[in-house]
Amino acid sequence: MHKRIFNSFAGLVLISIVALAALFSILFMNAAQTHEMAAVRDKAYLVSGLLNSGTFEYGERLNVGNIRMTIIAPDGWALFDNHAGADLSANRSDRIEFIEAIIHGSGESIRNSDTLGADTYYYAIRLSNGNVLRLSQTMNSLGEVFPSILPNLVIITMAILGLAYFTTYRLTRRIIKPLAAVDFENTDAITDSVLRESLYEELWPYVKKIDHQKQEIANQMMTLKSRAETIEAIIANMREGLVLLDEKGLVMVANKSVLDIFDIPKEQDIIQKNIRHIYRDTEFVQAVKQCLEGAHLETNFARNGRVYNVFLNPVINDENSCGAIIFFLDTTEQFKAETQRREFTANVSHELKTPLTTISALSEMMASGMVKATDVPDFAIKISDHTKRLINIIDDIIRLSEFDESKVEKEFSTFDIYELAKSVISALQEKAAERSVTIELTGQQLKLNANKRLLDELMYNLIDNGIKYNKEGGNVTLNLSEENGWCKISVTDTGIGISKEHQGRVFERFYRVDSSRSKKTGGTGLGLSIVKHITEHHSGKVVLESIEDMGTAVVCYIAIKPLVSA
Repeated sequence: MHKRIFNSFAGLVLISIVALAALFSILFMNAAQTHEMAAVRDKAYLVSGLLNSGTFEYGERLNVGNIRMTIIAPDGWALFDNHAGADLSANRSDRIEFIEAIIHGSGESIRNSDTLGADTYYYAIRLSNGNVLRLSQTMNSLGEVFPSILPNLVIITMAILGLAYFTTYRLTRRIIKPLAAVDFENTDAITDSVLRESLYEELWPYVKKIDHQKQEIANQMMTLKSRAETIEAIIANMREGLVLLDEKGLVMVANKSVLDIFDIPKEQDIIQKNIRHIYRDTEFVQAVKQCLEGAHLETNFARNGRVYNVFLNPVINDENSCGAIIFFLDTTEQFKAETQRREFTANVSHELKTPLTTISALSEMMASGMVKATDVPDFAIKISDHTKRLINIIDDIIRLSEFDESKVEKEFSTFDIYELAKSVISALQEKAAERSVTIELTGQQLKLNANKRLLDELMYNLIDNGIKYNKEGGNVTLNLSEENGWCKISVTDTGIGISKEHQGRVFERFYRVDSSRSKKTGGTGLGLSIVKHITEHHSGKVVLESIEDMGTAVVCYIAIKPLVSA
């Protein structure tokens, strides 16, 4: 700003000086010419007076200096000319000054002289004898005079310029000083009364307006920064993956979930890189290409044991695609749930179909008379067994559906689980005796607050499995103990055990390690799944340890007192 003001002032002064010098020169030349013309007129009147008085004759020498004197007869022919080499044969009756002198007594004109080749001033006076006296003088032009005055003019101009430079510099600083004193970064300084007095009154409204705009911009910047930080925080903490691409497919933004999906250590490793180079799956690359061309797409892919639903949406600007937004939704749990639902539906259909088919066949044979009277009791027993199996399966399915829909009531009460275990063992003694399996109860008296009916079912299922999958003459041990505020229910058998490849799935619904053995023993494949749900219903956990052909131990941890979140 200082430089611009200084240059403006300096330019203005320079133009003013040049214009003044030019104007002064013109005025000077006009004044000089006017003075010369007056001198010619004065001499003309002086000479005419002398000639009219008869003091001098035409031929006598008059001292008129460097002025040319010509006597012209009324008919325009020159009678006398003091200019050496003058052409007296030329008629001058058409000259303006001559015509005006004949008519009005005097006349003047300025014209370029063919003889002298310069502008000449002519003044003519009619004499008493009718002749015309004409005096003429060549006038100096500006171009002739200017070179002689140029040195002085340059010296004067340089002196004025030097003074103007100093004055302009001081004036510029004086103008800028109040403005330079304004600290727009410090709002309090702007409202200072001392500053207001030193600042130009005309500028004060603009200063206040600038300060107001500054405050608005600061507020808007804070708002934008807050929004940007909020958006960044939301994107960074999203469980879902989010990627923003430019029109070339280069990654502009990628949140942490995307880095985890593609096993990328740092965000810098993906930014400004083509998404096609990061994940080279053909279907995914083709979907990205179509999205950048303006298509809305949805696809799926699996990676690192997870299943993702991918939504690809183009970013449209003026009907042109200028990028894409890719959204990765982890649908692993939904996928597993859907898979389990399909498997559950298939298993339920299979489990129900087998006994129903048997019951239907036996009933039709009995109704058609194909069964001997002596075989009817055996058929009836088989129908009853399969019916009981159906009832057990349906009861277990209903119980699991109640857990799934959180319809199982807490119904907690305080009781001694040791006494409850005795009743459970008593109910299974007959079944254990049939397989020559011994049931043993160890541990201590332990009171806890829980759902008595569900814990009865939990211990019943665990001991029942220990009997079903035990060896002839084997043993099942139920141990009850307290461990860090938890009731530890441990059921150990000496049965056939479970191989390691099956241990991770035994708590799934309808999963059987040995289907043929399960059918023989009447198992539904839902017992351990129900045990797991009952344990989780009490905010606990279940642990299984097993060695093939040596036995299995299932440990359930139940809170002695209900947890706050329970």
